[in-house]
Amino acid sequence: MSFPDNRRHAWLTPLVRDGLLILACLLAHALYLLVAYFRHGYFSFPLDDAWIYQVYARNLAESGQWAFIPGVPSTGSTSILWTLLITPAYWIHINPLWWTHLLGFLCLCGTSLGGARFFGEEAPIRSLAVGLALALEWHLVWAAASGMETGLFAAILVWFWVWVRNHNPVCFGHSLRSGLKLGLWGGVLMLARPEGVLAFGLVVLYGLLCSGKFYLRLRWSIFSGLFFAVVLVPFLYLNYNVSGTMWPNTFYAKQTEYAVLWSYPYLSRFAEQGVVGFVGAQILLVPGLLVGIWKRIQKRPDAWISLLPWGWMLLHWGLYAARLPVTYQHGRYAIPTISLIVIYGVRELFDLVRPHARQLLVRLPSVAWMFAVGSLFPLFLGVHGASAYGRDVSFIENEMVATARWVAAHTAPDDMIAAHDIGALGYFAPRPLVDLAGLVSPDVIPLMNDSQKLTEHIVGSGAGYLVVFPGWSSSYKHLTSDARFCLVWSTAQEENYISYWNAGSMTVYAVRPDEDCLSASP
Repeated sequence: MSFPDNRRHAWLTPLVRDGLLILACLLAHALYLLVAYFRHGYFSFPLDDAWIYQVYARNLAESGQWAFIPGVPSTGSTSILWTLLITPAYWIHINPLWWTHLLGFLCLCGTSLGGARFFGEEAPIRSLAVGLALALEWHLVWAAASGMETGLFAAILVWFWVWVRNHNPVCFGHSLRSGLKLGLWGGVLMLARPEGVLAFGLVVLYGLLCSGKFYLRLRWSIFSGLFFAVVLVPFLYLNYNVSGTMWPNTFYAKQTEYAVLWSYPYLSRFAEQGVVGFVGAQILLVPGLLVGIWKRIQKRPDAWISLLPWGWMLLHWGLYAARLPVTYQHGRYAIPTISLIVIYGVRELFDLVRPHARQLLVRLPSVAWMFAVGSLFPLFLGVHGASAYGRDVSFIENEMVATARWVAAHTAPDDMIAAHDIGALGYFAPRPLVDLAGLVSPDVIPLMNDSQKLTEHIVGSGAGYLVVFPGWSSSYKHLTSDARFCLVWSTAQEENYISYWNAGSMTVYAVRPDEDCLSASP
């Protein structure tokens, strides 16, 4: 798209552009929170896992322990960096929900501002359009308001690729300084989410194989690895010292829980990971994406650095397709890749459209395409995204949080609870736990898909209560039918209860090893 008179956009200075992007992020984030509050009555989080981070942050602030259960160190927090960012709220006694949502808003701003700088100095209207698309993309706003590390990871990745473009070893040489900085970037990515090592490793491989003197490339790669090890070694030591494994428990627990999905064809699983990123206005960006990829492939190999983000995206999808092929919660694990789809897609849209062309057959489709893309981003945000966020928050509050409050009011502080969803439970009703999802109870992981062994483990652990969705899986249906689990209470008994899915309401069972009682659904 050409801009024959750049004076038309003289008002759009970088400062004005950034101000507009921050305002857009603020309005988008606020929209989600306001819909959840005024339509459903809650200011909270749409995921139970968000409460897990709150528990880790609170315990770290109050006792200095990396633990979900005080006195029992564990590695159930996937993102060390996100936990550390939440912790100050408990030091200075600020409402942790407000603090966490502020962090999420800043992450959304970071993604938007980074996207505006992704391709360097371009026509200001282009960078504004890219940034606005990111600020209004409904998945990214959902991630920012989720209380999870997903928005942080997306923002760091965008800025990482901006840094890589500005420090291309082909253009600037394999300097030791850039190699050291790359290693630190790798450490930050890994602390945000462990799979961040994929992006770091891909850039190291590119730098090692691209043009330049071999000993300089080798030295650059070695120093990158050494500085990455400054972060990697303590990370691995923490995990191994606490849980006996190199990676957080979540890495193993979720893989085991969803191992049944590995029976599906790999290409089908891979496609599902990619497809979730195109649910929204970005589906209209596909033609531009394909053209842009083809143009970059045709360039000389040394210029392929612009394809590295795409390489990372494919690796990311491939890893999850292989080890954790789930797309629940709006494809939350694939959300960080959506920022790249939007950035490249909007940029290529500007290269393809000709809204000022003299030919009507060129001008009309161009204007229609731009209008459709520009309309669908806010439309999906306001109609689909905000509504989905409100329902998600309501679900967590009506099920997990309501149950946690019941447990806090009706059980003793030393009663052991066996539960599958431990986030809100650990925050509102701290109790000794048997974590059936294996995040803080790694000894449960080998038993997760064997309902009989899991039943015996619960009974033998001394747990006084079992808290689960009885319809969560066939294993849980079998488990909760055991005569030693006696139904005590469920969220369906609450006034104005709303059911959002077919797994049943969250239910509390009393564990009575020596009795025979029927566990009927409420």
